[in-house]
Amino acid sequence: MMNTIHYSHKHSYWLASALFMSSIGLAQAQETQSVQPSSDGVALTVANDESEVYDPFEKFNRAMYDSNTVIDKYTLGPVSRGYSKVVPKPIQSCVTNFFQNLSVPYTAVNNLLQGKFKAAGQDVCRFVINSTVGLGGCIDVASKAKIPKHNEDFGQTLGKWGVKPGAYVMLPLLGPSNIRDTLAMPVDFFANPLGYKKFIKIRNYTTLLKVVDTRVQLQGTLDLIDEVALDKYAFSRDAWSQKREADVSDVDDFEGFDESASISIGDAQVIAEVTIQAPTVSTQRVEQAAQPVVEPVIHLIDEKITL
Repeated sequence: MMNTIHYSHKHSYWLASALFMSSIGLAQAQETQSVQPSSDGVALTVANDESEVYDPFEKFNRAMYDSNTVIDKYTLGPVSRGYSKVVPKPIQSCVTNFFQNLSVPYTAVNNLLQGKFKAAGQDVCRFVINSTVGLGGCIDVASKAKIPKHNEDFGQTLGKWGVKPGAYVMLPLLGPSNIRDTLAMPVDFFANPLGYKKFIKIRNYTTLLKVVDTRVQLQGTLDLIDEVALDKYAFSRDAWSQKREADVSDVDDFEGFDESASISIGDAQVIAEVTIQAPTVSTQRVEQAAQPVVEPVIHLIDEKITL
């Protein structure tokens, strides 16, 4: 009996999760877009004639993109703008740093799988330092110590192993992808630490906060694309595909993309209707209080640690 109840609850939960994921589709669709300004100030897309994206499902993909756009306009967009206005900037910074730090162990694993041992060691150092001296990741002490930041997922690992991306697809609920990355999504999902929270309500609130935080970071890019892109779908497709190729090839100077802005498939573990209340403690005060500890640690890292 208990197994039956758990099974039914689980499926109802995922139905609610799927409905909410449709509201973040656009955020993920736009998370890796860029514009390159020309000399006369007119924005150009990153696409070029030499590299066309394989898009055999374009008609379907366009329909999904339009659907995600409409849903975002009336759900996640207004929520993220309200969050930006209500929550103090230091708190927003703390939230962003926390979620970035939470993803570092999985990045380290993927770097190991790709044979990038130095990068994996840097990831371990980042996580340990930010989780301790950085107060659970709230303060990015590792960046102040000039330890590089990486962002790796299993799709990139498959690409490193020689798996081709395949056709571009706009997933109905999850945003842009390709065949390779879609097949890698289950691994990313089970590796998401937010999915292992014991208490469902805490997990849902935490995951939604991550989604809103990511959407806030993308607002400037989305506004710019609305102003300059004649074909928003083509722009999104070409930019996303080029960014993914750059990720797999470890092109560090691919301008205009924020690697910290990413939404994994694990974000499906949310429920739509929640209320976010801003904390009352300012991270500026926290940073000031932690400064006597932070500066010696940074100095020690500069002098003693060589990766």
